[in-house]
Amino acid sequence: MMVTASGKPVRGEYWPCCNWTPHNDKILSNKGYDVKNASISDFWQSEEMNLIRTKMLEGKPVAGCKACYEEESNGTASLRQQENNGWNRHRDLPSIEDTIQRWQDTGICDEPVSIDINFSSLCNLKCRMCFSGLSSELAKEQKQIIDQEGWEINNELLKFSTDDLEIIDHGNNNKLMTELYDMFKSLRRIYLKGGEPTLLQSMYNYLEYPVDQGKSKDIQIKFNTNMTNVQKRFIQLMDKFKKVDLTMSVDGIGAVQEYIRAPSKWKVVQKNIFNYLENNHNSDMMVSPCWQIYNLHGIYEHLKYFDYLNTIRKIEVTPIILDFPMHYRIDILPYDIRQSAVDSIDKCFKLNIVKQPTLFRKLMTLKKILENPNSHKQSDLHMDQFVRVTKLYDKYRNQSIENSLPDLYKHVKKYF
Repeated sequence: MMVTASGKPVRGEYWPCCNWTPHNDKILSNKGYDVKNASISDFWQSEEMNLIRTKMLEGKPVAGCKACYEEESNGTASLRQQENNGWNRHRDLPSIEDTIQRWQDTGICDEPVSIDINFSSLCNLKCRMCFSGLSSELAKEQKQIIDQEGWEINNELLKFSTDDLEIIDHGNNNKLMTELYDMFKSLRRIYLKGGEPTLLQSMYNYLEYPVDQGKSKDIQIKFNTNMTNVQKRFIQLMDKFKKVDLTMSVDGIGAVQEYIRAPSKWKVVQKNIFNYLENNHNSDMMVSPCWQIYNLHGIYEHLKYFDYLNTIRKIEVTPIILDFPMHYRIDILPYDIRQSAVDSIDKCFKLNIVKQPTLFRKLMTLKKILENPNSHKQSDLHMDQFVRVTKLYDKYRNQSIENSLPDLYKHVKKYF
C-alpha cells in the first residue's frame, strides 16, 4: 500500500499501490481515505479495499489498476506481475493462499508487509515532466510564471494548484508516525520516494527507528533519489538494512540531464553516483530514466554511459515511457521526427546492458512507437502545447532547447 504526500484534491491520500490511477478509480474516490480522516488500518481493512481484493480474486478488472493492464497488453511486465513474482520468493512469509483464506474466514486482512511512503513534496529540482504536487521547487516556479503571465497559462499548460505551495511533511504527524512505527512488526519492505527524500530529517528519523530497535536487518529498503544530495549519513544508513534497492532518477547525461532536471548539475550527479558505488555495499542499483521527447535522441548516449558503469557494478536500467503530461509523449511527434531516432535506438541493441530483459522489452516497445506510421490522434494539439511550454520554461530558466538539445532541435525547429 502507499501513503502519499501529494495527490489531489487532498494531500496524504492512501492508495492501494504506487501505480494506482486515481482518475480512473470508481471505488476509493471521494471516500476520505487520507491521513486527516482515517488511520492506515481503517483504510487497509475498509469495505472498499475488500471490494478491490474480491474483484481481483474473481478475475474482474479494477479501474484504478489501468496502468498495469496497459503495460501487460503491450507485452511489458507490469508492476503487478513483478511484485507477484518477487513476493512469491519470500519463504519467510505466509503463503498467499493462507493469507487469502484467513481474510475470507475472518474478513480481516493480514497487516501490510510492504509500504510506499511519500513523506513530502520537498524537492530541490523542478523536472520538466513533473507536476507541482511532487516538487516544491516546481510549485514555486509555476506560481511565479502565473503571476507574470496570467492564470490562463495555468489552465492551458501548467495545471498548478495553490495547495502545492504548502510543503507538507507527514513525518511531523505524530499520530501517523506512531502507526507507521508500529507497522515495523509486520513490514519487510519500505519504499521511500518524494519529492527528494534525502532532504528530510523525518526520513532519517523514520529509518533510524528500526536500526535502534534491532529490526533493520529484517527489512528491505527501496529508495528513489535524484542523486544530487548523497551524503555520508545517507550512505551509512543504507548499509544497516537487509538489502537496498536504490533507484536513481537520471534522464540523460550532461546537458540533457541538466535541461530536463534543472537545476541539477551533471558533475555533481556523476560524482554522487561514483561515491555511492564505492562506499555502499548492500544495494542493488537501478536507474529509471523517463523516456520522453526531450531525451529521445539522447537515449543511446545515456545507455552507453550506464553500460560502462556496469563494468564496475551491476546497475539495472528500468525505463519509464512517459504517458503524462501528454505534450511530452513520444507518440505525439510526427512520424518523420520519430523516424529520425530509429538509428540511434537500433545502436542501443549492440550494448551489453541491453541483455537485461526489462530494458530489452522497453526498447522494443519504444521502437514500435517510433515505427508506427500513425501519430497520436491529437498530435497537432499536443505538439503546439509542447512548443509553448518548452518556450515558457526556457524563458524563466534561462535555458535553450537549441543549445542544450541540438540533436532534437534540428528536427523540431520548424515548429518553433
